[in-house]
Amino acid sequence: MEKKRFTLILEPISKRLNVIEGSSVYDAILALNFPISAFCAGKGICGKCVIHFVDLEAKISEPSEIEIKILGKNKISEGFRLACQTKIFGNLRVYLTESLIPTGNRILVDADLKSLKIEIDDKLQPIITSKPYTITLSNLVNLRNDLSGLMDAISESGSNFTLFDDNVTFHINDSLYDITKKLPLFLRKNNGDITAFFRRYPQLKKNVPEIWKIFDIDAEKSNNTLFGLAVDIGTTTIVGYLINLSSGETASISAILNPQVAIGEDLISRIAYIINHNAINKAKELVVNAINQILEDCCNKAKISITNVKDITIVGNTGMHHMFFGIPSEFLAVSPYVPVFKAPINISAGNLGLICNPNVNVYSPPVIGGYVGTDTIGCIISSRIDLYEDYSLLIDIGTNGELVIGNKNGLITGSCAAGSALEGAHISCGMRASDGAIESVSIDKDSLEPSIQVIGDNFPLGLCGSGLIDIVSELLRSKIITRAGKFNVKSEKVKNHRRIIKREGGYCYILYKSEWDDDKPHIKNKENIINEIAITQKDINQLQLAKGAFLSAANLLLKKDEKNQTDLQQVILAGGFGTYINKKNAAFIGLFPEVELKNTFQIGNAAGMGAQLFLKDFEKRNLANELAYRIKYYEIAASPLFQKEYTFSLYFPHYDLDKFPSIKEEYREIP
Repeated sequence: MEKKRFTLILEPISKRLNVIEGSSVYDAILALNFPISAFCAGKGICGKCVIHFVDLEAKISEPSEIEIKILGKNKISEGFRLACQTKIFGNLRVYLTESLIPTGNRILVDADLKSLKIEIDDKLQPIITSKPYTITLSNLVNLRNDLSGLMDAISESGSNFTLFDDNVTFHINDSLYDITKKLPLFLRKNNGDITAFFRRYPQLKKNVPEIWKIFDIDAEKSNNTLFGLAVDIGTTTIVGYLINLSSGETASISAILNPQVAIGEDLISRIAYIINHNAINKAKELVVNAINQILEDCCNKAKISITNVKDITIVGNTGMHHMFFGIPSEFLAVSPYVPVFKAPINISAGNLGLICNPNVNVYSPPVIGGYVGTDTIGCIISSRIDLYEDYSLLIDIGTNGELVIGNKNGLITGSCAAGSALEGAHISCGMRASDGAIESVSIDKDSLEPSIQVIGDNFPLGLCGSGLIDIVSELLRSKIITRAGKFNVKSEKVKNHRRIIKREGGYCYILYKSEWDDDKPHIKNKENIINEIAITQKDINQLQLAKGAFLSAANLLLKKDEKNQTDLQQVILAGGFGTYINKKNAAFIGLFPEVELKNTFQIGNAAGMGAQLFLKDFEKRNLANELAYRIKYYEIAASPLFQKEYTFSLYFPHYDLDKFPSIKEEYREIP
């Protein structure tokens, strides 16, 4: 009797494998030829191949005596196992620990705003500052207490510097409690020399000076360099930027894959996991631990103490925003898809579990509505689309897509659930962009043979999102598939070609086959077990669903914008995927409405740049608060035109070719 086969998903690279019942996770990983740091060849002796299961009810073998001895019962109860000892008896999602993750994960950290037609204001006026003081220590003649000495020194430096709120009876609050615990030792360590750190509180009334309130002290009288951490929490990746707030320079950057992929590939699946497992704290813990890791890594790279980090800003889509702050997110997944609130957040790092000084303030701007969150505010602040003359479309392309349309006359925004196909998930040979992923493809129109480019110049393991865009656009240009996304098997040339094969589930195009393609110079290891990578009919349909979501969302926002008096003039692509794709191929398949290619700009991690601007200039926070309430939010899925427009947008590039006049003639030759 033939053994059953199951799907094994390896996170955080979202690589799917078809495995035989009873095979080990170790064998499956070896099939990918990953560089596993296991020195015992899978005997369970070295204990290096540690994996993590978030689903503690996964259908796997019971822990072996070797695992119990090496990992211990506590670790095993938390879901940690050894890949070589764990056998598979059902569909499974595994989170690879650091030693098992392939190198070269492509995480976008930079933003490139130079191509935009407006100069971005980059003032340096952080919301925090420091002041050195010398405090006369008490003696038998002057019995003044230590805190009063600090109060006197601060009051002498200016009336707008203070320890506590005006018109409130003096008391020890949370921040002062932490300061008073350190104050006596700090004063005597350096004979009364200390540095105090203050946070700016702008006044709402005109002609009333702003107030600076103390939140921390240091044990030396010096011009301590101030640092802040800006964090962009993406569904797939998390990036942190350590900023020197005295100079405005970036001191270091750290980026990791979001460990929440262990509980779901996209926001909806993560919300479902939270609901089904009462896991709101687990979801928060995963992100907080990741940011702590980034914080530590950034400080180590910059060779500073974590105590030097005095301000933190956070951006992310509404789902990630709610999960990080421990706010219930389940109602984002059901109509009418409303967030719990949209106000800005200012909360202490200690309340969140961050490892810096507990009194450091963590700021996040307002969300806009639905899934359009603080990352979109960051994109708007960094690109300043609200000041453009040209009528523009800004798209932050990811698992969840956010779109902003308009110019200085007003903005309208919405989101679409594009799914994770563009991240390589739900694609038969898909994976995230890391070493071994096919990132670029071209097809010879005469021979129908492909040329591929692989990240890391290594042998191919799978197909990432940019490669998926390329291969589909090339299949169209070569007339291998039709505008409806079907294989053009009416063509004898297509039907009889060695790379077009009919299998269960339909036709597929073989992009890589070891016996055909191992002579190519990028192939370094001819003994790999991945002997075929193909794009199937189902894969093409997955891309259609994603691209249809973006195009229909953009078209509906264009129709909804009552202030629109002109055609769309430019498209701005933000985010990692929007930066790494071939924009010509993306335009060809109809990922977004047509504009001149020269007016399509790829600006990188604009959300991360926005988070940095919130650190550098407190006025950007005021601007974010203003824009969040001024921008019009539109729930795209609620539109009565949505289903019709979505159906039309599934075609390449669109059912109505008149919407794409520059490529209309080229498409007329495609069936």
